[in-house]
Amino acid sequence: MKSHWRSIASALGVAACATLLVAAPVPKGTDEAVADRKTYLPQRAYQPRSGKAVGIAVSDVAKMMGREGRSSQADALGFSSNGGSYNWIYVPMDENPQITNLNVRVGEKGDDTIQFPKLGMATLKRIEPWGVKNTYTLVEVEVNNGTGAPADEAFVASKMTVLEGTKAYPLKVDDCVAKAKSLYKDYQKDNAKALDAAMAKAMKDALADKNATGPRETAELMHITWLTKEQRLVVRFQTTITDGDYKNGGGGANVDGDDAPAVAVPEKAVAKRPPPPPGDFPKVRWGTQFGIEFGRSYEFSLDGAALGTQTIAAEGFKKVLPPPPAGNIRGGPFPLPPQPLPVVPPKKEK
Repeated sequence: MKSHWRSIASALGVAACATLLVAAPVPKGTDEAVADRKTYLPQRAYQPRSGKAVGIAVSDVAKMMGREGRSSQADALGFSSNGGSYNWIYVPMDENPQITNLNVRVGEKGDDTIQFPKLGMATLKRIEPWGVKNTYTLVEVEVNNGTGAPADEAFVASKMTVLEGTKAYPLKVDDCVAKAKSLYKDYQKDNAKALDAAMAKAMKDALADKNATGPRETAELMHITWLTKEQRLVVRFQTTITDGDYKNGGGGANVDGDDAPAVAVPEKAVAKRPPPPPGDFPKVRWGTQFGIEFGRSYEFSLDGAALGTQTIAAEGFKKVLPPPPAGNIRGGPFPLPPQPLPVVPPKKEK
């Protein structure tokens, strides 16, 4: 939350330099390989907005925002179109505003500013009066009182209109996302042997003849966007499976593991050190990590029909997770102090 508020001024005052690359729509019934893995998911790729913008309002954006090093309150909404990164959305608030007197750059080039006296982060509860109730909704947004916005991280939604379920936009985005999740689950099940083989190869490349200690972990990202020209919904998934040869220990753990001898420190250097509070030093994991990354995207038409897909083939990787910086201390484990403790000389015998 704090990191988000600290970035408001820069996010709204500096145009993003990232170049947005949007993949061409996939022909119906086809499956294409993703040529450029780096642009499959956006990375701080923002777009200028006209006075009205059509896109997807998404309420579960935390994971994707975290991938880009961004954060806000847990239930804050994002907005995406044409493959771009999620924009944070601010909405006017008459009572108990979170942000006051915010100067926002407006116009697609950001040549002017408007001061909004009372704003808050958009959440489902706050935009429900506009008829937005679902986790994923196709909407038309009035951007910055209709003045538009440059390619910044956030903008003010002064009004929102639900488009889905109408004659012009008959699809229901929630239903399409549920369908995409089901298709992606089936894809992983159907390709389980190939994915297991890719993990085995990644382990061999990373650890040679050693075995993994585990745990094996899976992380999944999902990005939803609307292609305005083609009028298609795109749901993208990326999955990362990791395992490794890990060691674990408390903060300041010995690099050889918990069972290795502790680093000897003179007793008088630690004699006045207070004992650490219970549970104050969580376990730290380090060692050699390996894994695979793969993904698939699904496109849907205006009436919600599934169209073509794009696939990222499983690709292995290896990472070295460094050990904690401090060594174990007898009687520890607790971290070495930033500066040496004073050494009290022993009393001379009379």
